[in-house]
Amino acid sequence: MKRIIFSGKGGVGKTTILSNLARLLARDGYKVLVIDCDPSMNLAMSLGISLDDIVSLADDSAHLREMLGSHMEEHDEHEMECTEEDLHEFILPAADGVRLIVMGTIPFGGAGCLCAPISLVRLLVNYLASDTEEYDFIFVDSQAGVEIFGRGLASEFDLSFVITEPTPKSLEVAKHGLKLAGDLGVKRQIVVVNKVEVDEDLQTAKRELDGNAQQIMSVSYDQEVVEADKKGALLLDYSPQSSSLQDIMKVKQFMLSVE
Repeated sequence: MKRIIFSGKGGVGKTTILSNLARLLARDGYKVLVIDCDPSMNLAMSLGISLDDIVSLADDSAHLREMLGSHMEEHDEHEMECTEEDLHEFILPAADGVRLIVMGTIPFGGAGCLCAPISLVRLLVNYLASDTEEYDFIFVDSQAGVEIFGRGLASEFDLSFVITEPTPKSLEVAKHGLKLAGDLGVKRQIVVVNKVEVDEDLQTAKRELDGNAQQIMSVSYDQEVVEADKKGALLLDYSPQSSSLQDIMKVKQFMLSVE
């Protein structure tokens, strides 16, 4: 079972790439769990789930903490008093058999930061990872930027996908994310340069990142992504032959080849 985190500057297409990658893997027969740590909660819609159907960890964190143990910070993940059945209400069925857990968002102005929910997600990932046969992949969709690395969530994950556009601001965030993921001991890092229009876009990204990632791949700019989003449709259903999906399939094949 592999734990994989996705990060990047806001608006780079992280959610689009993650959701389609998860569905493609599920179609291949892999068991995929996605945990949405982005307070915007757009990932649910990208996986065919209405926001009205979501039960988030933030909404019911006290209940989950009670199930995991009142002092779970002091417990080994193998000792947590919790079963898959207990977690059932938080695990949502999504398109193609993908499973989704939503961390949740800030409920009202002045409610504070998301530190506690992110801490809960970290413990939950460790708990789920202790059963290596339940899922083949656990994807974590981070909030925009790099703050989540400061919470230690990706500590010793197997893989980090850093999604970026070929622009100076986006690449700067990507470089910072690569550095922080490395600090946490993420075993391998892959950069996906999204919305590439010409080869120079990819070459610019490679020059800027200058060997900070083990692999740099690209996803082409695709108007079909824009059209699907306007219609509230899922890209894999709306335009299964789109150029961006062909590139995401290449990312999937490379990911599967990584030990």
